[in-house]
Amino acid sequence: MNTLPQRKLGSTLQQTWPKSRPLIARVPRSSGQVLQPLKGPCIQRSSTGPVHGRSLKCNSTEAAVEAVAPCCKAAAASAAAATAAPVAATLPEAVIYTVVASTAYTALCFIAMALFPRKSAGFFSSVWPFIPLSLAYLALLVFSWSPDTLQIMMPGSLKEGLSGGFNPQFFPRLEGISALFGRLGVTASWVVHVLVINLFAGRWCLLEGLRHGIPTAHSVLLCSVFGPLGLLAHCATKALSTVVPALKAEEEAVTLKSEQGTITILPYSSEPSSS
Repeated sequence: MNTLPQRKLGSTLQQTWPKSRPLIARVPRSSGQVLQPLKGPCIQRSSTGPVHGRSLKCNSTEAAVEAVAPCCKAAAASAAAATAAPVAATLPEAVIYTVVASTAYTALCFIAMALFPRKSAGFFSSVWPFIPLSLAYLALLVFSWSPDTLQIMMPGSLKEGLSGGFNPQFFPRLEGISALFGRLGVTASWVVHVLVINLFAGRWCLLEGLRHGIPTAHSVLLCSVFGPLGLLAHCATKALSTVVPALKAEEEAVTLKSEQGTITILPYSSEPSSS
């Protein structure tokens, strides 16, 4: 077998071996950077390297780039997570205690109206049940109010409204209301606002049901969470009681005693008595 001399073989490999391509630095795609060739010792070819003419210095540079790339990816991911994470807002403890106390107070009122309708009717026929909730709502409203609250709630301009044509102003918009509810103070005052409305609806169902002798426990409990649905349930019960008389509860006789005798006040009948 004919063999070429070692020097001739070395020169042949140098002539026929393709030129090495410049190493391209690997960067995360999310960074938006354009891939650039890495200028370094890797572009210099050597015939004495262990891997087809590449030097040890070139291999060490590639290893360094491979080691840096995961670190860049991890740093970019942590930066994106920190940007996307919302900043947790805090409320004063007084605001939190006010909302919790108002919710507990309203729950006790609804339980009393549902379980003891006749005994609690005298208390709920007055305005006293709404005084604590109204004061709590006033305090939370003052706390949550800011100079731009009214402008966000009812955006518009008087000048644009008077400019001519149909251009209504100061109408609430869902975008503004959603922006206001993004503030925790406004949300706290809104919770107490809903509690007052629901309690007023339940109180109306209770007194109206006692006046007409129809059950009110289901409508009162429904008003504790869904005020309008509780009113709807009460109206449906009242309409159904005219068709099904068995739904009406037996009215207890209420009498008034005096020196002249005893007078029956309830049940009241508009029909004239026969003498």
